[in-house]
Amino acid sequence: MTVTQNRPTHEIMDTDAMMVPFLREYGLPGARERARHHIGRCVEAGLEDDAAFWMRVSNQLETLASSDYGPGALFMSSGPISPTATRPG
Repeated sequence: MTVTQNRPTHEIMDTDAMMVPFLREYGLPGARERARHHIGRCVEAGLEDDAAFWMRVSNQLETLASSDYGPGALFMSSGPISPTATRPG
């Protein structure tokens, strides 16, 4: 059985909620690359709203990358967000 989603990504997920699993799965450099991949995929498919969603995700990842507060400082109750992060101190 195949489950399909008829609603676009931008209607079911916010950018913050998408950043966390991307950072956990790929780390910051990989998450930035994957977000850019999704932008290109959506543009090629003519999914403008989804491309805009992934652009917002990409912009937030770029902001995180350029800030002093990097993903190594981001922790959730289940552990660090980035697989390469270590707890400070």
